[in-house]
Amino acid sequence: MIVSHPTSHRPRAARVVLALVAALALLAGLAPSGAAAQRGRRRPTPAATPDAEGPTGPQPTVRDIDTIAARLSSTNGDEVREAIDLLSVIDHPSVVPHLATLLRSGRSDEVTDRALQALRGLAHPSAIEVLGEFAHHRRPRARRLAYQALAAVSDRRVPALLEQGLSDSDRSVRAQCARSLGEIGATGSVETLFVAFDRGIVEAAISIGKLGNRASIPRFHEYLGRVPLSVMLSGYAELVRRNDIPDDAKIEIIGRLGEISGDMVRVFLQRYLDTLPTGRTAERDRVRLAVIETLRRIPGHAGSARGTTVSTGAEGTR
Repeated sequence: MIVSHPTSHRPRAARVVLALVAALALLAGLAPSGAAAQRGRRRPTPAATPDAEGPTGPQPTVRDIDTIAARLSSTNGDEVREAIDLLSVIDHPSVVPHLATLLRSGRSDEVTDRALQALRGLAHPSAIEVLGEFAHHRRPRARRLAYQALAAVSDRRVPALLEQGLSDSDRSVRAQCARSLGEIGATGSVETLFVAFDRGIVEAAISIGKLGNRASIPRFHEYLGRVPLSVMLSGYAELVRRNDIPDDAKIEIIGRLGEISGDMVRVFLQRYLDTLPTGRTAERDRVRLAVIETLRRIPGHAGSARGTTVSTGAEGTR
């Protein structure tokens, strides 16, 4: 639309140019930005890689699955990769059998990894069987991708499969499975995670912190001095921030860390203190007061260096 001002005396050519510019600006404003277009999609293409271009044109639907799947048997790698991406965009359980057939056909490593990533995005229980097979693949990366895809599936069979991965020959796979058990909330796997922790899978500490109950804390304390303090703190960080862990247990943790003292503990407790509430209610917060008192006792804390004490946030620095 061209809007002219009634008092305009611009030459006709100038008005035409301005109108064209306005029209182009309008079209640019109507076209969604790359970020906006991405947010508008129901799900990002899980198989896409940072240097790969996603499918263009109209979004495929369930009716297109068979047509797209026929391209998975192509000898052209680019065509196969594009077909995987298109199928993953459809996000329907009927895609799973086609990707499973592709995986079992023994294609290139790149195609295999892309198909496993697509199954992770689909996150459907019907993929568990083929993912379980590829959890024993010859390549560690393929096994790791298979376990990541399993962790994305909400199914009672998944924790046991992830527990099997804790015995994998590759460290990165073991670490992935230990982290995944914590991320999916596999509370029944705490005992297995302690066994893994005994075997040196340090990522189990975080998951124990996420999943362990009150009774798990004394057992976790036993590793103090046996494993690096940074590893222990990664588990304690999860425990002290959980609402279902009672204050008495958190105060016990704070006390044990105070016995160790040192710069690393001081930084840990100060960061934890920064997450706790302030104001009048903080004056009665037992956990907060325990952290403050422990920080006061650690040599070299910021307050003692100036001859002051750590502030409670309510009373100020004394």
